[in-house]
Parts: sequence; C-alpha cells; structure tokens
Amino acid sequence: MNHQTFLDYLVRNKTFLLKAWEEKAREISPVFKELEPNRFIESASAFFHAFCRAIENKEDFDQLRQLIENMISERCFPGMSFIESQQTFSALRYVLFPFVIESYQGNDLLAALSVVNQAIDTVIFCFSDNFQRRHSEKLKNYANELKEEVRKRTSELEESQGNYQILFEEITDGCFVNQGGKIVFANKAFCEMHGYEREEMIGMQCEKLIAEDSRDKVMERFYQHLKGNNPFEKYIYCRQDKHGQCFPTENRVKLIRYKGKPAVLGLCTDITERLEMEEKIRQKDRLAIIGSLTTSLAHEIRNPLSAIQVNIQVLLERLNLNGNDLRRMQIAYEQSVQLENIVSQMMDFARPINLNYSLIDFADVIDQTLQLFEQEMSKNNISLVKHIDRKLPKCMADKEKILEAVSNIFKNALESFNRIQTTRQIEVRADTKVLDANRFVRVSIRDNGTGISKKDMKRIFEPFYTKGKKGGIGLGLSIFKKIIDAHDGRIQVESDEGKGTSFTFMIPVEISK
Repeated sequence: MNHQTFLDYLVRNKTFLLKAWEEKAREISPVFKELEPNRFIESASAFFHAFCRAIENKEDFDQLRQLIENMISERCFPGMSFIESQQTFSALRYVLFPFVIESYQGNDLLAALSVVNQAIDTVIFCFSDNFQRRHSEKLKNYANELKEEVRKRTSELEESQGNYQILFEEITDGCFVNQGGKIVFANKAFCEMHGYEREEMIGMQCEKLIAEDSRDKVMERFYQHLKGNNPFEKYIYCRQDKHGQCFPTENRVKLIRYKGKPAVLGLCTDITERLEMEEKIRQKDRLAIIGSLTTSLAHEIRNPLSAIQVNIQVLLERLNLNGNDLRRMQIAYEQSVQLENIVSQMMDFARPINLNYSLIDFADVIDQTLQLFEQEMSKNNISLVKHIDRKLPKCMADKEKILEAVSNIFKNALESFNRIQTTRQIEVRADTKVLDANRFVRVSIRDNGTGISKKDMKRIFEPFYTKGKKGGIGLGLSIFKKIIDAHDGRIQVESDEGKGTSFTFMIPVEISK
C-alpha cells in the first residue's frame, strides 16, 4: 500500500472523519456532551494532524507523544476518566475502519488496517503511560502531603499532650480519676497532698485517702455519681494522708468516661488556710463584740464597786469589830479589791492598744519580769533555768506592754503545776532568729507542768476561757496575743499533755514599714 495515497485519503476526508469521531465521543463520555463543538474539533484536529504525521513517518511517533502529554498536562477534557479517554481514542478505529475497508482490498487492506491499529495503539499506550506517570506523581505528592500532615498533626498532638501534662502536673490542686473505687490517675499535687509516691497511689483504694468520719459520706457520693446522679458536685470532706493526719479539703467531681469505662474525675483543694482565715475573721468579729460589751459592763460595775469598797473601809474604821465579824468584813474588802482588778483587766483588754515605742533591751525586760515572781517560785519550790543571750539586739517596742506580755506567760507557767508534782521547773530562753530574711528577738518560756490538751489548744487565746486555771478570768493569754500582734510579732505554742508547755514569741528587731 502506498502510504501517501492513504494519507491523501485521510486528509481529503478529515472534516467528515472528525465529525464522525465527535459523535462517537459524545456517546462515550458526558464530558464531550457538555463541550462546545469547536472545542472538540480544535483539539481533535491537532491530534489528527499528529496522527497523520505518525503514519507518514511510520516509526516516528514523537509528535504524537508530545501532543498526548500536552493534552494531559493542560487537562483539555477535565473530568474525563482514564477508561473514557481510552475508549475515545479507540473509537477512532470504528470511524476509520469502514472507510479503509471500502478503499482497499487484499494486502493493501491488511497493510492499511495495520497502520491504523499501530498508530491508535501507540496513542493509547502513550496516553496510558503519561496518565499512569502523572497519576503516580500525584499519588506520591499526595502521600508526601499526607505524611507532612500526619507529622504536623502528630507534632500538634504531642504538644497538646505536653501542655495537658504540664497543666495537670503544675497546678496546685490535686487532680485524680476514681474508677471502681480505685485511683487510676493522679497528678503530682494529689500525690503530695496525701504523702504518697505516684507508684504507690495508682491502684490504691480511695477509702484509704479519706478520714474515717468522712468516708461513708464521700463513698456514697461516688456511687451516686456512677449511677448518673449529681453529674457535677462540690463538697467538703477530710482527707487522710499516709501518716494518718487529716486535713479539710474541698472536692469538685464530675462523671466522665476513662478508657471506655465510667469514672469520676476529681479536683481537690486544701482549704486549711481558708478555714483558718475564716475563723480568724469570725474571732475578730467576736472579739469586737466582746470588747464593746466588756467596756459597757466594766463602766457599769466600776462605780457601784467603788462605792462598796469605800463603805467597807469606813465600816472597818468606825465599827469596833473583832473575831469572825472582823474577818468577814476583811474578806469582803479583799474580794472587792480583787473584783476591781478584774474590772481593770477587762477595761485593758477592751481598750485599743496604743504602743509607746522605745529602744528596749529584752534581756533586762526578762530579768525585771523574773524578779517579780522570785518569791512565788521559792514558795512553790519551782526551779528556774535561764539561757539568755546578753548580746541581744535592742528592739523598738513598748517596754510596759512587753513586760505585761512576758508576765502573763510566766504567770501561766507558774499555774501549770499540780499539787502532787514534786519536780517543778521553768526554763527561759532568749536569742535571735532569722526568719524570711527578717531578724527577730525570740523568747521562750517552757514548763514541765500538766500541759494542754489538743482540744483546749485551739481555744487558749479566746477571752474568758479559763479551763484548768486556778484563778483569774481568762484574759491573760488573750492580752498576751494582743500585745504581740500589735508589735507585728509571731507566736508559737507547743504542748504535750502531762509533760509541759512551751510559749515562744518573736518580736522583729526593726519596725516594718
């Protein structure tokens, strides 16, 4: 077969052939149905020219391959699938074959069909190679993008987990998860609040962390949460640490799912300081009321008491009393004097403290105080041990008030011994102490008396609290605390019931601004 004759045949019938090919293509893919006729003819004409060039040069399919690559890269027919593209190019056979069969016979027909098939197969193979290569590149790029996205998301997740880890580990509140009555998660603060290491805490029964008097109430709340009742709640209970000590705690809990199972998430806060502060505020309010009431009562009592005392003195001078009658009048007078002293104490307690500052030597103040009680100590066989630093720094303080404070503490020590106690000792120490970068003069008075019970320890500074006292109205320690507080001082009390008590107070060397 003469290739030039076949090419001439194709060129002469180009318009008709392209029209027939377009009709076939529109049957194959809906993409071609939506194309404008000129758009398909334009692309098909370029392809037909390259197709004829391949037939003309036999083995030279470069122009055809380049055209296919351009068509794929320029997405000439967007939305068309790979199968539809193959079917479209293969449809050219059904357009050409009828014309070739009509025009050629015998060996020429076979040769013409072979040329057409080779050209179309080359187009399909070329299109397939390009499509597969570009698809592989696209998949590779997508895989790289996906890999980068996974890396980015993993990094964000690790950062998020790190932030949550920091959040849970650095907050001062204790965070825990209670599942099935056991601790399955606990942050650092929760472990420290209870005195356990994390390894000890995980898997521990929650009941061990609750004080006995709060245990039933808290566990009942836990089981109610698991049933869906009280989905979010806040309550106060007493926690118990590793050493059996109990502390007031506020707990906020919420029902969650932890590792696919229902659990209770809790956030607990130590409220010891808050309760102490609230108690101080209440005590301050009570003291204000007591002070106001005391002042009123003292004024009302003092005038009639003075009249009674004066009249008793007059009767003692004018009446010639003797024996029991004289003794009764003397007792009445002594009791009136004692009552007047009590009224004076009440007035002093109720009156606001106005400090008269001067530079004082605490060693001298202590010596003066001890001299006041020498006779009483000797009378009651009480030995005195002194450890006083004679080089104590001088402090700005009210000397008379400090004398009164030390006297009240020393008198409290003298009254701490019971009648059957044979060995009686009071130890007085005075030195310096640096605390929180501030220097203090520290004074301690320790006795080996009966001591103070834990129950009474909480009330020793309350006005008019006189449990275990031999006399007085229970204002000594209250006045002592009031004086030390006015000097911005600090107080520490230690007592072991049956073994003795130690009162320590510290006065700053320099007045705070």
